[in-house]
Amino acid sequence: MNLEPTTFTPIGVVHCAFGEPSDPKTMRNSLSTLEIDEKYQDALEGIEKFRHIFVIYQIHRALGYDLRVHPMGDESIPKRGLFATRTPRRPNPIGLTVVEVLNIEGNKITVTGLDALDDSPVLDIKPYEEHFDSPKGVEAEKDPDYRPQEG
Repeated sequence: MNLEPTTFTPIGVVHCAFGEPSDPKTMRNSLSTLEIDEKYQDALEGIEKFRHIFVIYQIHRALGYDLRVHPMGDESIPKRGLFATRTPRRPNPIGLTVVEVLNIEGNKITVTGLDALDDSPVLDIKPYEEHFDSPKGVEAEKDPDYRPQEG
């Protein structure tokens, strides 16, 4: 297999209270602000219709990776392949989190539920749409008569 390297340009940055990894539950229950580059501000039109969005970001502080890890770093849990975990140490350190949108003001989106560190580059955001993104929605898509609801 011949795979070429890929480069991404961030669309924004995360602002939050966590400069270092912390308890995941504490991080996910805190506020974060996604500051989107002003040149992409028009691309935010319509995002206010969605209560939840996916945030795709670079885990910019992760160093290296192991192919097998203890989930959540808990050595009492047997090791498994890193792709079967949410470890931040990955071949491509990309994070994906569903967050709740609390406020949008200009190019800034205030969210809760994000487990990224301060200054994490934001690579993309996408609306969470149950009819595409949940197991229930995936199953519904198999029905030829199914029509998703907007927003």
